Amino acid sequence: MAVQPANRPKFSFQSKHSSAEISQFLAETHNNDLFFSLSYWELAAVGSTARDLLEFAGVKHEKLTPTFAEWSAGEVPTAFSVMPCLKVKGPNGMEFNMAESEVIDTFLAERFGLLGNNTWEAMTIRTFYTNMQYLRERTFTETLWVSDSEKKKARDQFLSYSLRKFLEDHEFHLQENGCNGHYVVVQLSLADLHLANIVHFYGTVPWAKMALDEFQKYEAVWKVKETVDRVTELDEWRASDEFKQYEKGSRDYYTKNCTVPEDVVAEKKEE
Repeated sequence: MAVQPANRPKFSFQSKHSSAEISQFLAETHNNDLFFSLSYWELAAVGSTARDLLEFAGVKHEKLTPTFAEWSAGEVPTAFSVMPCLKVKGPNGMEFNMAESEVIDTFLAERFGLLGNNTWEAMTIRTFYTNMQYLRERTFTETLWVSDSEKKKARDQFLSYSLRKFLEDHEFHLQENGCNGHYVVVQLSLADLHLANIVHFYGTVPWAKMALDEFQKYEAVWKVKETVDRVTELDEWRASDEFKQYEKGSRDYYTKNCTVPEDVVAEKKEE
């Protein structure tokens, strides 16, 4: 067996079951006979769409939120020293692990009927989803993890260029689809859920109001968010104390670990 890195325990993708057996198991096992265990920080960030998907589907699952102490002590197995991670368990002792948010989200979306009705729709949905992932990454690299003296400049540049460019691009494609609250045809998909999740994510950053004001300028984009928010399962989920705790965790984390631009600090003092 390979040597484990110190304080970073790994789970392996090797299994006592063959790939053919696992594939057959997934094809033949109903979602109601599966148990999903999702591990991610107590934050509303990269692992949040998987939480939304599990709540939407109403399947049996648990959401594990390891503490930093558990992480530091090497008590949280992962594939690549990052979360989210997903364990899927089924009848007769069948289980396997998954890693990387994009893989987890698309796997769950396909299981739950949110990846379109054919190959073309699935590809298009994945295209929009991937572009949204890139936007969130740019938020971290361009605005949150920069030197204190550059925070305000970086934020303003992100809002006026990176975010605006993203919104203009997505507004075009959504208008092309009829401005009907969906990315692909007239059907709820992973792309719709992920966009709504991204919008909620921007509600937790230090300059949330500025970001949300930008989103609301784009009719078709905001309509997707409103359409998803009206889905009963997701509306109830986002009204729950558990969901609000994740959002609070994000706000607290960014406030503690990311310097807030001075104009935002002044604005909060005036409120």
